Amino acid sequence: MEQTLSGLLKLQESDSMLDRARAELEGIPGELSLVESELSAARAEFAVVEARLSELGAVMKKCEEEKADSIRKLAEYKTKLLSLRTNAEYKAMLEQISFVERRMDDLDSRILETMYEEDAARKDIADAGRKLERYTERANRKKELLAERESVLKAEVDRLSGDRSGTASAVPIRLLRKYEQLRASGRSCAVVGLVRGACGGCHTNVPPQNAVEISQGIPYSCPICGRYIVDLDGNRPSEEDI
Repeated sequence: MEQTLSGLLKLQESDSMLDRARAELEGIPGELSLVESELSAARAEFAVVEARLSELGAVMKKCEEEKADSIRKLAEYKTKLLSLRTNAEYKAMLEQISFVERRMDDLDSRILETMYEEDAARKDIADAGRKLERYTERANRKKELLAERESVLKAEVDRLSGDRSGTASAVPIRLLRKYEQLRASGRSCAVVGLVRGACGGCHTNVPPQNAVEISQGIPYSCPICGRYIVDLDGNRPSEEDI
């Protein structure tokens, strides 16, 4: 294989490694976003349960205050009952006393229900709190790992970019321009092998004479997809057109 084509293959290998490193590096913000999304969901879940417990606490306080007021009114009404002179006044006061007592029964029932609901809410908030703690610890670990990986990838991209520049400088400018055009058009593999007498990229048959030239290391560009075809002796799989 001619030295120029060897240089192209080496350049393509460098670009493949560089593309993978850059793709992984570009994917890190998305991974961080996913971590934050999961953590935000856990926080929101905890906030909902926390708000529910706070709401129940407010209900309990209101019921207890109303019950205390009802006890005060009941004592007041019973005291007044002793001083009433007419049957009508006496009957009216008894009705007020009965109303207050029924209201106190309702409040007792509501207080009991609220106590059960508070117990359940406390269990829910404990569960949500443990979940939030787990998610927070996991998110922090994930962020640390991603930060370390990002640092490694940036260094790797810098190194590969330097290696790539050195490799590209050894490729003739005409071949390099064509190679760059192929990559810019979306063909990640600009150099492919001759596979069973056909282009390893688009699978177009190569004329026998050109196949011989390819085996001799003479640069040949596929007339259909434009890729450079080299003789890899069948050691490398064909590349699908992207």
